[in-house]
Amino acid sequence: MNRGMFLKLIISFLFMPVFLSANNSIVIRDSVSTGIDSIKRLAVKDFMYADTKRATLDGNLPLIESDINAYYLGGFVAAYTTWFIIQHDLQMQTIWKERGDFHFLEDGEYALYSDKAGHFYGCYFTSYMMRECLVMTGLSWDWSNAVGTALGLGYSTYVEVLDGFATRWGFSPSDFYADVAGALLFYGQNYVPVLQNFTPKFTYIPADLHGQHKRCPADAMIDDYSSHTLWLSVNVHNMLPENMKDYWPSWIELSLGYAVRNLCSPGDCACTDGYAEKHYINDGNDIVYGDQKFIISLDYNLVKMLPDGPPVWNWFKQSLNYLKFPSPAVEFGDKTRFYLLYPFEIKF
Repeated sequence: MNRGMFLKLIISFLFMPVFLSANNSIVIRDSVSTGIDSIKRLAVKDFMYADTKRATLDGNLPLIESDINAYYLGGFVAAYTTWFIIQHDLQMQTIWKERGDFHFLEDGEYALYSDKAGHFYGCYFTSYMMRECLVMTGLSWDWSNAVGTALGLGYSTYVEVLDGFATRWGFSPSDFYADVAGALLFYGQNYVPVLQNFTPKFTYIPADLHGQHKRCPADAMIDDYSSHTLWLSVNVHNMLPENMKDYWPSWIELSLGYAVRNLCSPGDCACTDGYAEKHYINDGNDIVYGDQKFIISLDYNLVKMLPDGPPVWNWFKQSLNYLKFPSPAVEFGDKTRFYLLYPFEIKF
């Protein structure tokens, strides 16, 4: 199969949700103003995330039937294209700078699976951002979810395909599976309410700021896995029986986290025994150093914790809630440690 045919198959698969979307009625207009009262929109009760009302950039509820604003759509396409070109150029100068023939490479162990959690979160959050922009263009709620998810998974798959041409990397099936899982969770949360009690979150704090080593080698923030922590935040309050909700503040959640600190590949960097825990990978043929960490942490629901304000502010704090900020935590690894503000170890 040649490169062009392969890319066509990938694109056809990614955009299948668009053609299967329940609502395919689209109107395109060139007016900036909207007759809000004359357009059918979701009811507030249908625009919730768990026990919290969602927010949009303009404060309006999403449309039931598409009514495209050509100006907003043009702005979205221009912004997306600009971002895509900048991101592509950056990665062509870093992780894709050495290229060859397309090939597959299963790389599940080289970062002790911390990168798989990153792929899951990355595809989930990209799908969210795409959906939010599409809602602003006047695309219906169902179409926005379908196309946003397709664009999120499409971008993640494009990255994986370009990895396939990089000599240091390859098209990793496990990366792709993690991308698909992130896209499926995002799409499913919009139609299966119980899934809304589980929110993926991400923390990036340079490892040297909290006494650890950054990953070696690392070309950019995106592959400095030693500075990443991936979380799944649980909305405990919403899952409790009604007679127990008063005992758990609604803005406090629990997060389960995974991180690998001090990642180092001895073939590329000067790391020896004592640098971190040694792991034999690739059926025992290679070695990677890294300290695996499992974390249980308190978390803040910023949508509930921060005050409401203008629509843009409400949307901003909703989006900010996909990041995890320092809070009390217990970390399990070579030792069990308590942190007042994870990952910073405060000594008394």
